[in-house]
Amino acid sequence: MRTLLTRRQLLRDFAWRDLRSRYKGSALGFGWNFAMPLLQLAVFYVLFGVLFGIRPRTASGEQNYAVFLFVGLLPWTFFASSLSGGAASILANGAIVKKVRLPLQLLPAASVLSNLANFLLSLVVLFAVLAIFGPRRPEGLLVLPLLVVIQIVMNLGFAYLFAAANVFFRDVQHILTVLLMAWYFLTPVLFSVSIVEGRPTEELLLYLNPMAAVIVSYQRALLDGVAPEWGRLLYSAVWAVGIFLVGFAYFRRTKDDFEEAL
Repeated sequence: MRTLLTRRQLLRDFAWRDLRSRYKGSALGFGWNFAMPLLQLAVFYVLFGVLFGIRPRTASGEQNYAVFLFVGLLPWTFFASSLSGGAASILANGAIVKKVRLPLQLLPAASVLSNLANFLLSLVVLFAVLAIFGPRRPEGLLVLPLLVVIQIVMNLGFAYLFAAANVFFRDVQHILTVLLMAWYFLTPVLFSVSIVEGRPTEELLLYLNPMAAVIVSYQRALLDGVAPEWGRLLYSAVWAVGIFLVGFAYFRRTKDDFEEAL
């Protein structure tokens, strides 16, 4: 992992290349970083906030559904995009892998880094929405760096694991699409965790999902201005470190066979 620091310029170059290729030829270019979250917000708000009249409840009371949704949707998008991009990172750069000698661990990390840049740009839109429509909880900003770090570690772990597996088992990309869809609906992005209050079994099952405590911590910080539930966030942090160790170990053990498999 020391290579990620010593070759950080190359890592930045790959991340920048990933960002440019993502928006190459589009009229809005990097403007899609702002347009996509707003479009998603509009669709879900009309469906759940207007048609179904959902008013999610958090620690400080009922919330505007559009704002509630936006707070959870952005970190989830960072997570899902990192996994999808990371899984494809070796195959998408197959020509480079076969022709150029370079530290292969840079490729999944570059995908996560480019999605981190998208996430940070999207946070600018979120902060503007919160400043205009509320709630205004500036004290919650103190927790955000910790949440972002946990997500980076978790995203890197999954990216390394799926990037390596996808080289040998090409179905991984398709399975991951279905997995992320199911995972999305089992994570409290569209709904509030208050729906399982008083039901300890359902609450336990919900928080077995390592992304649940992360998303709820964003909601508590930005909507309520309160600290995370540290025990549950610690579980997610341990999970993040564990998947990172497993994912990177698998990647390191198999990377010498990538060229032959490609």
